[in-house]
Amino acid sequence: MGTGLDNAFLKKASHFLQQRRIPHLIVVDNAEHDKVSCGFSEEQIQTAWAYFRYDGEENMRNLFLWLGAEFGRLPVHAEPPAALAWNGIYHPDWMGDPEDAAGYLAAHYDAERPTVGVIFYRSEWITGDFTYHAALVRAIEAAGMNAIVVFSNSYRDERVESPTLMEAIEKYFCPRGQCIVDVIVSTMKFSIKAGGTRIEDLCELGVPILEAYTVLAPKEEWERSPAGLDPMEVSMSVAMPEFDGVIHAVPLAAKVRDESGEVCYVSLEERMARIAAKARKWAALRRKSNAEKKIAVVFHNYPLTNANIGSAAGLDSPESVLRLLTAMRAAGYVIDEIPESSKAFMKLLTDHATNDRRFMSAQQARDADGHLTAEQYRAFFKELPDRVRAQLEKDWGDAPGDVFNYDGTLLIPGTLNGNLFITVQPPRGFGEDPGKLLHSPDAAPTHHYIGYYHWLRDIWRADAVIHVGTHGSLEWLPGKGTGLSNACYPDVSLGDLPDIYPYWITIVGEGIQAKRRGAACLISHLSPPMELAGGFEELGELEQALDEYVHFRASQPDNIEAAETLVREKAAACHFEDEIEEGKDFSDYAATLHNYVTDIKNMQIRTGLHILGRAPEGERLINFVCALVRMEHGGEASLVRLIAAQAGYDYEELLTHSERMTADGMTYGRKLDAVESEMRAIIAFLAERDYTAEAAEAAMALPVIAAAPAESRAAFSHALREITENIVPRLQKTEQEITGTLRALTGKYIEPSPAGAPTTNGTDVLPTGRNFYGLDPRCMPTPAAWEYGRQLGDALIEQYISDEGRYPEAVGIVFWAGSNMRSHGQCIAELFYLMGVRPVWRRPSQRVAGLEIIPLAELKHPRIDVTARISGLFRDAVPNAVHWVDEAVRMVRDLDESDEENYVRKHVLADATWLEEQGEARESAWARASVRIFGDPPGAYGAGIGDLLESKAWKTLDDLAAVYTRFSGTAYGGDGLARGYDPEVFQRRMSGLDVTVKNEDTRETHMFSSDDYNAYHGGMIATVRALTGKAPRSYTGDSSDRQRIVLRSVDEEAARLFRGEAMNPKFIEGMKSHGYKGASDLANYLAHSYQWDATSAVMKDWMYEGYARKYVLDAGMQEWMQDVNPWALHRMAETLLEAQQRGLWNASEETLAELRSLYLSIEGDLEERAEGAQ
Repeated sequence: MGTGLDNAFLKKASHFLQQRRIPHLIVVDNAEHDKVSCGFSEEQIQTAWAYFRYDGEENMRNLFLWLGAEFGRLPVHAEPPAALAWNGIYHPDWMGDPEDAAGYLAAHYDAERPTVGVIFYRSEWITGDFTYHAALVRAIEAAGMNAIVVFSNSYRDERVESPTLMEAIEKYFCPRGQCIVDVIVSTMKFSIKAGGTRIEDLCELGVPILEAYTVLAPKEEWERSPAGLDPMEVSMSVAMPEFDGVIHAVPLAAKVRDESGEVCYVSLEERMARIAAKARKWAALRRKSNAEKKIAVVFHNYPLTNANIGSAAGLDSPESVLRLLTAMRAAGYVIDEIPESSKAFMKLLTDHATNDRRFMSAQQARDADGHLTAEQYRAFFKELPDRVRAQLEKDWGDAPGDVFNYDGTLLIPGTLNGNLFITVQPPRGFGEDPGKLLHSPDAAPTHHYIGYYHWLRDIWRADAVIHVGTHGSLEWLPGKGTGLSNACYPDVSLGDLPDIYPYWITIVGEGIQAKRRGAACLISHLSPPMELAGGFEELGELEQALDEYVHFRASQPDNIEAAETLVREKAAACHFEDEIEEGKDFSDYAATLHNYVTDIKNMQIRTGLHILGRAPEGERLINFVCALVRMEHGGEASLVRLIAAQAGYDYEELLTHSERMTADGMTYGRKLDAVESEMRAIIAFLAERDYTAEAAEAAMALPVIAAAPAESRAAFSHALREITENIVPRLQKTEQEITGTLRALTGKYIEPSPAGAPTTNGTDVLPTGRNFYGLDPRCMPTPAAWEYGRQLGDALIEQYISDEGRYPEAVGIVFWAGSNMRSHGQCIAELFYLMGVRPVWRRPSQRVAGLEIIPLAELKHPRIDVTARISGLFRDAVPNAVHWVDEAVRMVRDLDESDEENYVRKHVLADATWLEEQGEARESAWARASVRIFGDPPGAYGAGIGDLLESKAWKTLDDLAAVYTRFSGTAYGGDGLARGYDPEVFQRRMSGLDVTVKNEDTRETHMFSSDDYNAYHGGMIATVRALTGKAPRSYTGDSSDRQRIVLRSVDEEAARLFRGEAMNPKFIEGMKSHGYKGASDLANYLAHSYQWDATSAVMKDWMYEGYARKYVLDAGMQEWMQDVNPWALHRMAETLLEAQQRGLWNASEETLAELRSLYLSIEGDLEERAEGAQ
C-alpha cells in the first residue's frame, strides 16, 4: 500500500518494524504517497481506517481492542466502527440533532438579522471542547446577528465516503438552495481548496470569508510574541488559506493548560468581539442599500506634500477614482459631484484641507470638513488598552497631542461628497519628529493618526474604506507581524472597518502585508503600459554614427577616421566618457558603445500609468501584448526568439553583439530592430482581425511563419493561440478592477488569484480585479529559483573578479519578500549558492526539507560570507527562509576548511576573537559573531533612510549610517525571532563588505520607482561608505528575462535608467498624458535619483543638468506643470537646489539662477493659491 514515507523518523520506524516482521500501518494523511502497511490485509486496512476516520472516544477505544484481538490474539471484543455525524451544527443552547438544519433554524434563526456562518473542524466537535465555539456564538449574537456554526472535515475521504465541506456549506448555509448567511468565519487551517472545495463554488456562494486563527501557542506566549504567529502557523493558518480568497481577521483562541494538565483552547474574548464586529460590518455591506452606505476613499500621501496626493505606484489614482465614482453613482451611491477631470478633482481636494501645512491657509483649516474635538478623542483614547495609551503618551505627549491640532481640535483632511468622504491618509509621524528615526523606529503613530481613523469609523460612521493604490502606511504600523492583538496599531487604527484595497498585481509582498496586517480585501490592478525605449535624440544619433562606422570599416577602411571622429562626437554628447573608455583599439570601444545603445533601445520602459478598470486598447494593447510575449513562459519559446531563429539568428547574439554584420550588410542591432518590427507586425495583424481564432489561423500564412519548418510552425501556432485565446481575453477583462471593487463594497466574495509581474510571471496573474495571494513560504526557494540564484551568484563572482581581480570575501544582500515571492526565492538561493549549500526538497510537495553542503570541488569557488538585510515584511512573511539562512551559516561555519576556502568561518572566528578581546564570554561571542541576518526591530518596518532624506534633517553620511543602523541592526536567529539590537556586530559586518547587491526579477519596477530601493540598498551602501571611507562594489541583479540573467553595477543601472527612461520622450509624454499624477511621478523620479546620489553617489553633473533642463526649466514643461500640479514643479526645483547645496551637483551659475528664480516664484504662487482657496 502506498509508495513510502517522506518523514525521516517514520522511515526509520517502518524499517525497524519490517526487519522484525511486526505488522504495522502508517498513514500520515490522505495522500497515497504517505502510507505504508506491512502485515495488514486490504480488509484490515479498511477497518483500521474506518475506526480512525469515524473518530471519537468509542471508536478509538474499539480500534485498540480490535488491534489487540486481530494482531495480539487477545481475548477481547471490539465493536465495529461506528459512524458519527460527518457534519452538523453546534450551538451551546441547541440540544437537538446536529444534522437537523430545519429544526435549528426554527429555533435560532431570525431572517431580519444578519447571519454569520462559522466553519470549524469535525475533530474539534468530536473532542467536545467547545470553549471558543460557545464564546464565538455568544459574541456573534451579542452583536445582533444569527450564528450558524458548522463542523465538517475539510476534505472528502473516499474510503469512508465522507461528504465534502462544500456539501456541508450548502446543507446548512443554503437551505432550500438559497444562501442565508451574510459572511463566513472560518477557523480551518490550510486551504479548503486543497481539500476539494472549488473556487467556482465559493464564487457562486458569493459570501466573504473571514479567516480567524486558533493559535497553537499558549495564550501568554502569543500575547508576548512580536511575531504573533510562529512560522508553521504563518504557513498553514495565514498563507495557505489565502489561496481560498479569505479576508484575514484576528485570533480567537489560544492554548492553555487546565487544572488537570490537559492542553485546551481558551477564548480571546476581546478578539472574539472584534471578529463579530468585523463580520457585522461586512454583513451590513450586503444588507444596506448603496444609497445608505457611507464610504471613505483614502488617497495615500507620501511624501506629505500637495505634489503627492494619491501616491500610488503605477496608477493614475485621481483618474482611477473618477472612474470609480462614476461607477458608484450608477450603482446607486449618493455622490453630489463628480469632477469633470482629474485636474478639477485635484483642485477640489487641494482647495480643502490636506496634509501639506506649508501651503494650507488658516481658513482652509477652519473650514475643514472633518474635525475631531479634544473631548471626542480623549473619550476614545480612554478605551484603548493601557499599553497603547502609555506608548502614545510617551511618543507624542498627552492626548490629543500637537500634530494637526488646531485650537484643540484634530483636523481631518478631505472633502465630503454626498455619502463619500474623499480624504488623504494622515502622516505616520517620522516627518513630525525626525529624531524618532534614530531613537524609535517602532514609535507609535501619532494621536492624530489613530484619531483620523476613529473619526472615519465612529464619528462619521463609514461603512467601509477604500485605500487607493500601492501603498499606504496603515499596514506598516507597529505591532505583531501576523495574528494581531488589540495593542497592534493597524488593528487600533482600522478597527472593524472593511478595507477594500485596489493594489498593483506586481507588488506581491506589500499587498500580502495589506492582507495580513490591514485586513484588506485586495483588488488587483494591471501594470502601467510598457514598451521598448527605442532610439531617440542623442542616442539615436550615436547609433547612426556607429552603424556608419561599422559599414566604413567593412567597405571603406581608408576613410574610417571621419567615422571614428563622428562616433567620438556623438558619444561625448551622450556623456559616455565616465563609463566607456576608448582604449587602444577603437573597434572594441565602438563595439562596447554599440552594445550599450542596443541594450538601452531594447529595455522595457513605462509609457504612462494604469487607470483602474481601463483595459489596454489599440496601440497600447499591442504594446502590452509585445511585452508579455517577449519573455519565455512555461518553457515555451517566446515569439521574438522564434522570429529571430527563423531569420537564422540567436536572439541573445543579436542583443549582445550588435556591432556584428549580417551577410546582407546589416548590423546585428538593426537586425534586432527588424525582428522586433516583425513581431509587432504579427501582433498588429491579429489586432486588425480582433484577435480571433481565425486571425491566429490566418497569421500562419504570413511569410515569416509560412517559411518555417514544421516544428517551428507548431511553436508559432502555439504562440499565436496563446495571444488570441489567453493573453488578450484576460487583458480585456481589466474592467473587473472596477466591478470587483463594487462587488467588495456590496459584501461579495472576491475570487482569489496568484500574483506577480505579468511580464515575468506570465498570464496566470491575469485577469486583474481579483484578491491575490502570495506563496507558501515553505517552498522557497523552488528548484527553478535555485537555478536562477546560482546564475546570479556566478554573475556576481565573475563581475567582482573582473572589477577587483579576486574573489569577494563578504557580500551584503537585501532580501525583500515581494521579489522573492515573485521569483519563488531566487535571492535566498543566491545566498545559499555563494555560501556553498543547496536546498533539499521534500517530494512531491517541493517544500524545503533541509540543506546540504556543496563540496568545494563541485562549487568551484570559496564559500563566500553573505549578510542578509531582511525587510520587516520578509521577517513576517517568509520566516522559514530566516531559519534556513541561519542554518546555512552554522553548517558552513563548522566545516573544517581553510580561511582561503571558507570566508564564513574565517570571519566568524575573527569576529568572535574580537568580541572576546572586548570581554565577551566565549559562547556569547561565538553566537554574536555567527549572525548573518539583520533587520528591523520587532514590530517595526522600513529602513528609515527615505524619511530622513525627505525631512532634510541630515548633514553627512554618518547621519545616514546611524539611522540605517538603528533600523537594520537587530540580529535574527534561526527561530525567526530577534536576538536583540546589536549595532556593534552589524556595523562590523557592514564595514567588512566587499559587495552589496539587490536583485530585481521584473522591469516593471526599478531602483528609481520608489524610495524603498534606495532606503534598503542605498542605505547599506551609505553605511559602508561612512564606516570605511570608501564605497563597496554595488550591483543589481536582473532576472526579468529568465533566459538572460544580467548583473550591473548600481552606477550603470542608474545611468541606464536615466538615459533610457527618464530622458525618453516616450516616458515623459506618457506621464504628461496623466496630468496631476504624471507630474507627481516625474517629481518623484527626480527625487529618487537625488536620494540615490545622497547615499551612493550615482549621479553625475550632466544628469542633474538633464533633469533641470528637461523637467524643470523647459518652458513647455513649466506651463504644463503650472497647470496640472504646480506643487510638483516646486518640489523638483527644491530637490535640484538641495542637491546643489549639499555639494552633490556642481551646477552652473546660469542654471542655479534660473532655478532659484523659479522656486521663489512658484512658492509665492502657491501661498496665494492657498489663501484664495474656497
